[in-house]
Amino acid sequence: MSFADQSVAAEPSMGRWEWDISTNDVHWDEAMSALLGLHPAAFAGRYGDLIARVIAEDRPTTLQGFAGALDTRAPLFSEFRVLWPEDASVHRIRVQMVAHFDEHGKARTVSGSCWNADLAPAAHPPELADSNAMKHTLLAALMEHLPDNIYFKDLESRFIAVNRSMAEWFGMRHPREMIGKSDFDLFSWEHAQSAVEAEREIIRTGRPVINQEEKETWPDGRETWVSTTKLPLCDSDGRIIGTFGLSRDFTDRKLAEQQLAHFAAELRAKNEALQEELSMARELQSTMLPQHYPRFGSSGGVNGSAVHFHHFYQPSTAVSGDFFDVFKIDESLAGLFICDVMGHGVRAALVAATTRALVGELRSKWTEPGAFLEELNRVLRYTLRNNRTPLFASAFYMAVDLSNGQIHYANAGHPRPFLIHPEAGNPRKPVPLDGKNGPALGLFDEASFPVYSRPVTPKDTVLLFTDGLFEVEGADGQVYDYQRLLHAVEQRCDQPMKELCHGIVDEVQQFSASKEFSDDVCLLAMQVDRLIA
Repeated sequence: MSFADQSVAAEPSMGRWEWDISTNDVHWDEAMSALLGLHPAAFAGRYGDLIARVIAEDRPTTLQGFAGALDTRAPLFSEFRVLWPEDASVHRIRVQMVAHFDEHGKARTVSGSCWNADLAPAAHPPELADSNAMKHTLLAALMEHLPDNIYFKDLESRFIAVNRSMAEWFGMRHPREMIGKSDFDLFSWEHAQSAVEAEREIIRTGRPVINQEEKETWPDGRETWVSTTKLPLCDSDGRIIGTFGLSRDFTDRKLAEQQLAHFAAELRAKNEALQEELSMARELQSTMLPQHYPRFGSSGGVNGSAVHFHHFYQPSTAVSGDFFDVFKIDESLAGLFICDVMGHGVRAALVAATTRALVGELRSKWTEPGAFLEELNRVLRYTLRNNRTPLFASAFYMAVDLSNGQIHYANAGHPRPFLIHPEAGNPRKPVPLDGKNGPALGLFDEASFPVYSRPVTPKDTVLLFTDGLFEVEGADGQVYDYQRLLHAVEQRCDQPMKELCHGIVDEVQQFSASKEFSDDVCLLAMQVDRLIA
């Protein structure tokens, strides 16, 4: 028997080959030598030597097919004839091949499979050969092009095959450089030990690990993150002979998540600190409101104050731009001040605190509502002169003279208070305190505020409030306006002062679409019980 006959008998199955285009080298296995009728040592390993084995008539078509596979990047399924040198016999060879390209689209290698097309169908059904060849071709394409890392290991966790991406992941030029290595040759000892233990568990139990996040630690201290799937590798009889797996690098995403978590933790800490400071500021602001109202007309032996007060105060945020105060000018003269700074939050609260301090410094003007607001406006304009953003505040000041039953007031762009007072013998009803308003505080350097007067009698009630009490939107889009508020007071004007205030607040909140106030709210009520002789 000739050598060629021995080769065919010994290896009638599929041969594998790979062509390195850059060097023009071809590597093939012994099965390829047998298919071409050559001794393994007789092949020089050059592309031209492979083409030379094709008979002359088939050579142009074969070369054209190879070139077309490079141009179209599609797998090639073809057939050519070869002449065995031993006995000059002609044999038909079927070939399947696929080209592999680099990131720039340049062809780098070509891998293929060949088998003898002359074998009897009973011995080697063509469809089975085609199926095996297709599997090889597809696996080769995956191993060459898939950007994820693919690897196969033996029972000792040594690499027996890896794809090109994994070789490049470890800085190697060719996958064959990793054969025989283990994780101990590539990673830190701790990480390698953990990986080997996981693979031993897979070999022991046959249970795979699917999409597990894994931190890889390298000898230089570097850390990378991959999503790993590992499965048992079995032979044709179902025996576990190792492991194989796929890992996908998501280090950039993991680092971004860690950085985002770090920023979120910092932001939470800062927010918590800010909320704590705002909570303290709110407590401080609340303590600056009157905690105990002054008493009037009780020093002459008469029990009880001639007037009583009640208030409702609710910021829309942690701190408020609304505030009020009650002054005891003398035993029979009370001052009532209410203010609403433009805006909400910290800035409005700071301006409110500044205004409150200025109000205290203007004690000498408390008996003159118009002069008091004029001076407050002037000082506020000077204090805020360097502020780039315009700031202003509406305010109302009233001096109540309990000795002659008169109130004197001036208005700086503020909602008009209500006086619940009998009019010409009619039952008690709320009346807006009329008169011309002056401008809001802080708008003009020179501003005047006309002063108006009204009589008060025992059992009269005065209600001062900010616009947050009535500028409330309902569920149907309607607004609870000033006239609705006046009507609500009119319905309750015979109630005691405390119940009156609570009833108004409850009605407005029920009207609100959110059942809450959207703006700072301040309500101050004063009830005259008696005049002071």
